[in-house]
Amino acid sequence: MKTHLSSATWFWASLIFLLLLVGIRFEILQRRTLANQDPPGTLVAFKAAQINISETAAKPQSRPESAPPAYAFIGPIASTESIDEPIFPRQAIIDTLRRDDSIYLSLKKHRISEAQIVQLTRALKSVFNSKKESKPGDIYTLATQTNNAIQYFKYIPRLAPHRPVLIERKAGQLAAQRLDLPLDTLIVVVQASIEDNLYNAISTAGEGPELIDLVADDIFGSVIEFSKHTRKGDRIGIIFEKFYLREKFIDYGRILLANYDGQFVSQLAVHYISPEGHKGYYDDAGKSLARMFLLNSLPYRARISSSFSRRRFHPILKRPIPHLGTDYAAPTGTRVRATARGTIVHAGWKGGYGKLVEIKHPNGYRTRYAHLSQISVKKGQHVPQAATIGKVGATGRATGPHLHYEVIKNGSHQNPETLNKNVKGKPLPKNYLQAFAAHRDRLLRQLESDQPPPGSPPVLTAKKDN
Repeated sequence: MKTHLSSATWFWASLIFLLLLVGIRFEILQRRTLANQDPPGTLVAFKAAQINISETAAKPQSRPESAPPAYAFIGPIASTESIDEPIFPRQAIIDTLRRDDSIYLSLKKHRISEAQIVQLTRALKSVFNSKKESKPGDIYTLATQTNNAIQYFKYIPRLAPHRPVLIERKAGQLAAQRLDLPLDTLIVVVQASIEDNLYNAISTAGEGPELIDLVADDIFGSVIEFSKHTRKGDRIGIIFEKFYLREKFIDYGRILLANYDGQFVSQLAVHYISPEGHKGYYDDAGKSLARMFLLNSLPYRARISSSFSRRRFHPILKRPIPHLGTDYAAPTGTRVRATARGTIVHAGWKGGYGKLVEIKHPNGYRTRYAHLSQISVKKGQHVPQAATIGKVGATGRATGPHLHYEVIKNGSHQNPETLNKNVKGKPLPKNYLQAFAAHRDRLLRQLESDQPPPGSPPVLTAKKDN
């Protein structure tokens, strides 16, 4: 009897133990299943983050090259439109293009499929040229669906954050649009004294190199050679626009007035739009500052390393030979501009010139740009004044990176440095002069008083007197 009771007890104890093991196993499996599912409310939180996307992305923080993206995820705005695929996000990415990166390479790093990148590229190219416009520092946001299809893509160019690209999946297809966010405009007045050069004077007043390039190259580029004409004690005053997006500086707008008062040269530039809509920069008498030729092909900061000469000792050939052009020392890769509009008649290698671009201009003129590292135009192409035609290099017979620039008229070489001497600009029609004078005087009063004219945006004043 005792043996029978012991066997029964052992049987029921074993059965209860097995049932406990099975129960524990089911509990473990259930927890694993729940862990692989999205928790309730994921989609809501994902969409709610979209509200601040432009504010978050517009102010990227610097981080080490190897560090993971430092931006909180931003998702798509909820849509009431029906689509073929489910809209629940599976993967969310925010990243920044690095040096030598591209949208394609960056997405491949995040294991986005080739097929999805092809679809995205096809939609993107309708509104954005990624080969030309994408730059290191650009920020993008991407979200995929549960089937790994791209649901949402937003791209914010670093140089134009007010013009982001938005791509969303609608009715099974990716649709792209280029947004144009409204900018705030601020009128700024800067006055500075030259201590050593124009760059340092304007930089000390708190403005960037882009403003300096606008003033020196685009406005005064045909009438003042700042690398030669500036003297200590010269003064410059500028009235210009600055564009902001949510208090973040985006870009410079129009230069409304620039006045250079120097010992060697003085020049006023007034931006004026005629009743017909023609706009340009004019001196105090209403004569245009535009000329057929720019004074040089490089940014004003380039240094003249060798001037035009009928008899110069050649550093390589070691004998006196004519130097029928002007050499500008500049780093390899510096942008080279056409000094006048014309047609490309040569774009390639030419003996000691190395890589050369030659342009045919009206009135029997030709210009040559030699020793280039890169050529950006083709023979037969028409180019406007200031168009980029190549980059500085040291190809051909050259001791270092520089631009050799020549001007030829009817077969005879001219001195580029004196080309615009005594050349006058085209005057405004007489019936416009009264309106121009009133506009000019209003801006000059603003420059002197640092106060905006009636109806203008607010003025920010910066002065630097050394």
